[in-house]
Formats: sequence, C-alpha cells, structure tokens
Amino acid sequence: MYPSLVEKVYRSKIKDPKKVKDALQRDQWRFDELPTAVAEMKSRGIIEAKGSKSNVDVKGGGLTKEAIERLVQWKITHGHSRPFLPAMVRKNEVSAIQTQTSLAFEKLSSASSPTPPSKSTIKESLDVVCKLTGIGPATGTLILNICDPINIPFFQDEMFLWFFPDVKSDKLKYNQKEYLQLLEAVGPVLKRLSVKAIELEKVSYVFGHTELLEEAERKKLEDASDEKVTKHEVKEAPANEDAQIKTIQSDKGKPMTKGTKRASTSATDFGKELQPSKRRAQRRG
Repeated sequence: MYPSLVEKVYRSKIKDPKKVKDALQRDQWRFDELPTAVAEMKSRGIIEAKGSKSNVDVKGGGLTKEAIERLVQWKITHGHSRPFLPAMVRKNEVSAIQTQTSLAFEKLSSASSPTPPSKSTIKESLDVVCKLTGIGPATGTLILNICDPINIPFFQDEMFLWFFPDVKSDKLKYNQKEYLQLLEAVGPVLKRLSVKAIELEKVSYVFGHTELLEEAERKKLEDASDEKVTKHEVKEAPANEDAQIKTIQSDKGKPMTKGTKRASTSATDFGKELQPSKRRAQRRG
C-alpha cells in the first residue's frame, strides 16, 4: 500500500511527470539502495564499498556530500517543503560531511551489537551530525536511520503525530526533546511487534495521508484497525507490507487525524480526511 500511496502524494505535489519519476526513484534509493550501501560498508569493515553502484554515496566510513544533498531533497519532497534547506546543506565542506557522518556511524555501530543502541548513544550520534550546517534533529535522525534502519526512527511528522495525536502539526518544534519522546514511544512497539523502524515509518506515512486513499484501501485499513491482535498472535514480523500495516495498526490503535484528539473508534470517524497542516516558519531540518 505504501508504494501506491507515496506516488499519489508526490503527484499531488509535483506537476511534472519526469520530476515525479525522479522523486519515486529517490524514495527507492532512500529506503533500499542507500541503507544497503551503508550496511555493506559496515559489514566489510572497509573504507569504501568498491565496485558498488552506490560508491558515490559512501566513503571513509560515512556518507558523501552528494548523498546528504540527495537525502535532503528526498526529505523536502516527501514531507514539508523547505526550499532554503538544500542551500544551507551545500555550505558544508565535503570532508566535514564525511567526517561527521563517519563518527556518528562508528558510535552507532559499536553500540548496536548485540543490542540496539542506547538512548544516550543515539543522542550523542545525533549531536555529531547536527554539527553540520543545515542539519537539525529531523534531518539528523534521517541520517542515523540510514545507518540503523532497524532501531532508529526518522523524526517524521506523520510518525510523531501518530504516537502523539494531541499535538498539533504546526506546533512541532523539531527539537531533540521531541525526538527523544518519540524514541521512547517507538522503542517498545518495535520490540513487541518485531518490526523495523523503517517499516513503522512507512506505516505511519500511510496513516498520515489517508485522504489520498481509494475507498477500498480505506476500508482495508478500517478492517485492520477493527481486528484485535493478541500478544500470542504477534510472534514475528508479517511477511508483507500490507500485513505489517495490519498488525502494527491493530496493536498501535486507531489512526490519528492531524491536529486533533485521537480518532474515534467508529468506522465513520476512521474515514475522515486529514486536515492540511499550516505552513511552519522556516527552521533547520
């Protein structure tokens, strides 16, 4: 369901079909190709994943400037537009980006085996990448998620509002305090359902854009919300994406409506369209 939904979101924002295609390719790169390149680099214990098509993205144990710029472009297309952000990120020296991301990845890698990184380790790693110009907690957590897509959630609007539905979308400050709140809320869900942070991100994105779903798709989500899932039934991660959405939402509860109290349990209220969020003041991402 996520692939079709994200295409609808992009088409609602972008008029040029070629740019839509480029945006979808970036989305696949962000979720599949880049994390794979970083994982390969970490597993081989080498400076570069030589011979890899993603060689341009990883270097010296971290990410290249090109990769960071592309991640930022993905972020402002996928979420709220921040037209000033790419120019800010471009001010960083190539060596600075490589150094800071390498240091952050090293902290996470040394702490991720055999258990997930601690809250303090994630905070320290976030501080490291946020030393870069234009990189705030939101973009910083996106970078950390590339290194550890299993345990570290990206500070995404849709996920935060899903876990904290009483918060209005235009009131988010995108600071570290809010992210640590999200981290504490997400951790138990990942453990209980044996799902990855990157999977939970996609699920929350779907529930954050239900206004773009077809009636049949909404009904599918409604049925998933109404079906009870006991602890005994949740023994391992579902085999496919729709099953993941079904299991996670059944455990998590009803989908939220942006900027309001948690949605009612009725089928009628479930289908309410999300209210468009107000444009927020420009700030670091």
